[in-house]
Amino acid sequence: MDSNHRTLLLVLGGLLFVSFVWEGLILLAGGVAGPYFTLMATALMFFPTIAGFAYLRRTGRSARPILTQVGKKRYLLAAALFPVALTVLVIGGAVAAGVMTQTLYDGTTGMVTLPGVDGEQISVGVFLLQFLVTMVVGIAVTSIATFGEEFGWRGVFQNRLVARYGVVAGLVFLGIFWGIWHAPIIYAGYNFPGYPLLGSLVLMPLFTLGTSGVFAWLTLRSGSFWPAVLAHASFNSTAGPLIYLPVFDAEPLVKYLLFVIPWAVLGIAAILHLKMTEGTGAWALYPAEEL
Repeated sequence: MDSNHRTLLLVLGGLLFVSFVWEGLILLAGGVAGPYFTLMATALMFFPTIAGFAYLRRTGRSARPILTQVGKKRYLLAAALFPVALTVLVIGGAVAAGVMTQTLYDGTTGMVTLPGVDGEQISVGVFLLQFLVTMVVGIAVTSIATFGEEFGWRGVFQNRLVARYGVVAGLVFLGIFWGIWHAPIIYAGYNFPGYPLLGSLVLMPLFTLGTSGVFAWLTLRSGSFWPAVLAHASFNSTAGPLIYLPVFDAEPLVKYLLFVIPWAVLGIAAILHLKMTEGTGAWALYPAEEL
């Protein structure tokens, strides 16, 4: 084992240990319902970037090539829109299939009933405008926090894992590791309340395997980790909360599966596509340095 790879494993192990300690403090402070949860969970999102900078420093590398590489700009817009488009398609399909009901759109009046506002209705056009503004602002603000994860996951560690273990094994490892990294707060009821073991040991690792595959595809195809920042922000601020709105009703486990399965399927497909197109010039590790 070369020194750089040993450093990578030590940094990832340290990241997991420190993160688990911090998540333990979150639980001691009241858990997901505690007064400090949002602040402490947001701080947690910057741990991967701190670990990424630590790895770069220990191996004598610069963060500048990663931070300054914007890559193919068309992927930025696609990354911001894709999570929302996927969630809308999933909700629409679930409603059409009868596994989910909706009270957002009133077919008799042609109006939209606002979530959380008793009886207030607005036109579809006004609703879509409000939704668009909320999405843009949400992505812009949330990108600050998702940068904290993605510089580490996609900007630093992804390249090293792929270079060492290959496309499939490297990305699968990163996706599952990312899910396990969330385990304590997922067990405490975040994202999948009522299913602590299923959520922390199965649903979250499957979900992060899927999102990690999609984010890897965006990263490697574009030549930049910035699309992953936007895609992650789009999901956290808009796509994820959308499916949990009370205007879309289903059994909790059904909602959780609708939350996880589409991403898992697409993520695995994305990883396989990267493997099939490896060496064709369709994508390359970045920055252009010896890993």
